[in-house]
Amino acid sequence: MAKSFPYLHLLMFFIIVLLSLVMPCYGADPSPLQDYCIADLSSDIYLNGYPCKNPNNVTVDDFFYDGFITDTTAFNIDRWKAAAAHVDFFPAVNTLGVTMIQIQLLKGGVVGPHTHPRASEMLLLMEGKVIAGFITTDNVLFYKTMTPKMLVVIPQAFVHFVYNVGEGAALLYASYNSQQPGTHYLSHALFNSTPTVPDDVLSRSFRVNDSIIELLKSSLSVPLYPDIMSSTSSGSVRLK
Repeated sequence: MAKSFPYLHLLMFFIIVLLSLVMPCYGADPSPLQDYCIADLSSDIYLNGYPCKNPNNVTVDDFFYDGFITDTTAFNIDRWKAAAAHVDFFPAVNTLGVTMIQIQLLKGGVVGPHTHPRASEMLLLMEGKVIAGFITTDNVLFYKTMTPKMLVVIPQAFVHFVYNVGEGAALLYASYNSQQPGTHYLSHALFNSTPTVPDDVLSRSFRVNDSIIELLKSSLSVPLYPDIMSSTSSGSVRLK
């Protein structure tokens, strides 16, 4: 029996090693390796995230954000606007794996179907009345009418939407487990990409003729979110 102990210890060692390799996969972003890493947005270094600002230049103001108060973004054609505290606007969240967004919808406003490829979402309604829902990979729709202080959780990368069905404006706050969750709007991805998706692909996929595809493309030719979008070096789009 005594000879079995080394083998048992070896087995436990390999189990621990495997767990150490697998467990980090459960976080949307890698864990930080220091107390903080204020993003240096002006750096020319390209990596997965942003390099750190020189700690000697960090001040208390780096850790506070008033963008939700000072937001002057205009409402878009779908009658909503957003202000985001992700790494591009709030560099202090760099390496911390968190983001928060303030969303305001006018009466009848709709945040159309979209995904966040790099994060799960927790959506809190503070004012108003909205319908919020998401669609699973089995094409099952889960949705509900929300009233103030209700929460909904949206799994990572699921298609989801929010529609203001109240008599006035709605105010929501969304939190994410990523410093930059990314946003992929389905309508613009399909009908306003650069270069555009071939008409034949879309007409066959949606089982309609090319004239309908051209109509959809023309209706989406004007950027829907001109004040909150920016291009990244990879060609992807970030919600600001």
